[in-house]
Amino acid sequence: MENFVSQNLELLQEERAAEIEETRAWQENISVQELQRRGVCLLKLQVSSQRTGLYGRFLVSFEPRKREANAALPSNNFSSGDIVGLYDSQGSTPLNQLASGIVTRITQNSITVAFNEPSDQLNFDSNSSYKLLKLANDVTYKRLTGALKALSQYHAGPTSMLIDVLFGNSEPSSPSEDLKIPELYNPCLDDSQREAIHFALSQKEFAIIHGPPGTGKTTTIVEIILQAIKQGLKVLCCAPSNVAVDNLVERLAQFKTQILRLGHPARLLESIHRYSLDAILANSDNTQIVMDIRKDIDQAFAKLKKTQERGEKMHFRGEIKTLRKELRTREEAAIVQILKKASVVLTTNTGASNDGPLKLLSNEYFDLVVIDECAQALEASCWIPLMKAPKCILAGDHKQLPPIIISHKAAANGLSLSLMERLIQRFGEQVVRMLTVQYRMHNTIMEWASKQMYNGRLTAHKTVAHHLLKDLPGVSSTEETKIPLLLIDTAGCGLFELDEEDEQSKGNSGEVQIVTLHIQALIEAGVHPKDVAVIAPYNLQVQLLRKELSNKYPELEIKSVDGFQGREKEAVILSLVRSNRTAGKASTREAAASSTDEDFDALIAASIKANSVCAFLKCKASILTLGQHCIHCNKHYCLSHHIPEVHGCGGSAKAHARKLISREGILYAGSGTKDHSLDPAKKAHLQRRLGKKIEQLASQRGAKKETKK
Repeated sequence: MENFVSQNLELLQEERAAEIEETRAWQENISVQELQRRGVCLLKLQVSSQRTGLYGRFLVSFEPRKREANAALPSNNFSSGDIVGLYDSQGSTPLNQLASGIVTRITQNSITVAFNEPSDQLNFDSNSSYKLLKLANDVTYKRLTGALKALSQYHAGPTSMLIDVLFGNSEPSSPSEDLKIPELYNPCLDDSQREAIHFALSQKEFAIIHGPPGTGKTTTIVEIILQAIKQGLKVLCCAPSNVAVDNLVERLAQFKTQILRLGHPARLLESIHRYSLDAILANSDNTQIVMDIRKDIDQAFAKLKKTQERGEKMHFRGEIKTLRKELRTREEAAIVQILKKASVVLTTNTGASNDGPLKLLSNEYFDLVVIDECAQALEASCWIPLMKAPKCILAGDHKQLPPIIISHKAAANGLSLSLMERLIQRFGEQVVRMLTVQYRMHNTIMEWASKQMYNGRLTAHKTVAHHLLKDLPGVSSTEETKIPLLLIDTAGCGLFELDEEDEQSKGNSGEVQIVTLHIQALIEAGVHPKDVAVIAPYNLQVQLLRKELSNKYPELEIKSVDGFQGREKEAVILSLVRSNRTAGKASTREAAASSTDEDFDALIAASIKANSVCAFLKCKASILTLGQHCIHCNKHYCLSHHIPEVHGCGGSAKAHARKLISREGILYAGSGTKDHSLDPAKKAHLQRRLGKKIEQLASQRGAKKETKK
């Protein structure tokens, strides 16, 4: 555990530095246009609406300043809960920041931000142009490092046994053999789901629920929580993202459970606001008392400003101090009452920190922690809620996307390894129960993933195993709707990706046209645009697709692969973009990839071939025999381009060298100014040789003079 803490503190510092470098790039030489292409800035926005909501917070919606109707925002990485800075069209420095806020909602056409500043301090002009920029979040970093330090200092408490087991100091206890689960809330669960529920509830320290896509992981988690509540357990339920937490809230709300959702209202779905702490506090019995106290404080302040007598000033200051203490006591009492009334408290991993409402509860209060989507969470974030209960249940799919890491170096050194994957590597299948029946995909679409990632254990439920687009109401049978999977090979068609040296992202205009034709064919067959999604791995391609399709099909969802994760549509078109001499063929795939063993071997061969040449732009030198690995960008280069300053990692190399010097106090070769002073012995030897040479030359000159005479 000590090694884990020290290593992760260092990796988090590396990640934090990379995040700051990315989000503050606008302070240097990167244009705002380039930042927009990278997805962290939105330019030329105008105010479309202003209103007060979210329990007194000021909400402002922005849309692109374009004349055409339904103009779409450029492809971006903004999402609900992001902290953003607001600037006018001219400003681009911290001093020019008009305000900061939290994104509450983002669509293809608009973005809404909640500002804490009152409306009278923010004067928006509907004719002015604004820009939004994603900002680095210090709070998350502080909570992660705080959790790790608290973990290293944890010696005795309800979580001690769990910590020992999760770090391998103790073996998991034997499960409860006499556990009998009463009637299930959901009688339609399949056998693998029922087994996972029984297994999770019978374990003493921890259990892992492995849920591949479409296998009903959320359904299973909800049943586990409901059964735990029935046993009288207090449950803390977390996930790395607000969307995942809100999804659980919506599902639990169907069973009339006492739910409490912690978190800033701006980060929550509107449909679950009534379960938030702010909403419940606003309707509690103590609200009027709290409002009266605040009114008294305001009145005391007003009197303090008016009076000139010293005695009266001291009296009002004392009164304000007393009222503030009373206000804090009343508010905390109201929050504690709401927390203890809830059967299950839900929040993000970082939202469970002790600088929030949960600080008002003892560390022994919760009996069970459930972490959904655990495979996508940094392990450090999981330890924030884990230290609040003696048992945990982890759910997710470690075969999908890992935690999102900005720093390649931090990811390569272990920051991307999730708690769920680490435990599976250590304990194996004895701590895992996998859900094996999927309810989302046609059997043909599922087949490749099942064979390649899930050892062929998945089976498609009969309701979806042979279901096709043509089976949907109002959809006719065509070439596109009567097959579950369509692969379009563009090799030899000249549809190469855009080759622009200054472009960070990738695009392929040829694939955009293919996607457009395919969308048109689906819609003509009767498939509704809202039932179709187009996804691509690059922001530039998403932007090209939106420019081509959004105006014609406003309900068509076009997103990046990351942005669409966890969503469902009747038809999905994937534009793979890459098509060049090293990246292999470009394909546009509907729904999901499914391939024969020969195709997979060919893909592996193409990947090996692509990785056998220098990673430097336009260099085709082979690195199979001689090559160098760069620790900063994790790529391989030939001997001509392996120096960091040559291939673009000079800044990272300098920062790494400075870090080593400051940490170890040692100057390495090349890390400081070269010492040009000579060794004393060598200097004396050279002086003797110089003296002899001078004597020799002097005697020669004397001989020449005598000859001339």
